Amino acid sequence: MSEAIKHLRKTPAKSRAVRKIPRSSKGHFVGELVYNNINGQPQRLGFASLTEFRAALCLLYRNDFADIEEQLAALPFNHPKGAPSVHHFDFRFTTKGGQRICISVKPERIAQTHVYQVTIGAVKKAAIGNICDAVATVTERNISPVELHNAELYHAARKPEPVIDALVVEGLARLEAPVSINRFLEDIGLSGRGFFSVARAIRYGHARLFTPEKIRGKTLIERGEAA
Repeated sequence: MSEAIKHLRKTPAKSRAVRKIPRSSKGHFVGELVYNNINGQPQRLGFASLTEFRAALCLLYRNDFADIEEQLAALPFNHPKGAPSVHHFDFRFTTKGGQRICISVKPERIAQTHVYQVTIGAVKKAAIGNICDAVATVTERNISPVELHNAELYHAARKPEPVIDALVVEGLARLEAPVSINRFLEDIGLSGRGFFSVARAIRYGHARLFTPEKIRGKTLIERGEAA
């Protein structure tokens, strides 16, 4: 690899986690992912469980995504039992409209307990109007398989391919009726080479799904508003 190419690569910004995430943990899925923030800059994001990882991906590729921070500083709150306590939110998600949502990621079996429900109610009182505008709990049951599948695809396809992307956008601008992704790519002479490019086109509005579903070769697409 030439020095010129190395120079063009952007070094991902460090994780913004305040609460330390272990580098490894027996029995737990921990690590970091790198995504491109709203300004196109690569950013590291840490996670401490598989559900956190999946939730983060789904949040990153929402249409209203503006920012996400992980493992926030301890939030003091009055525990229902009367003792002072602290709570660590796993994420703070900010929408393009400026709304800040603090998120706790929990297993469903814990989130449904009376103890958790009462405790998170007290946490909400301390958080809303202070460090966020709303509080939410995310469990494995809240994560849509369709949304997760497509978010994983968008993440895998996040790096642009300018030449192929231009061909795909040009082809989409000529679409007059819904067509499968496989057929569309064959028609513009790309076949499977352009699948990631079509995913990017869907993400950025040059194409849209005919019906909400997992994005696969047989998925029907139509021209988007940005095409």
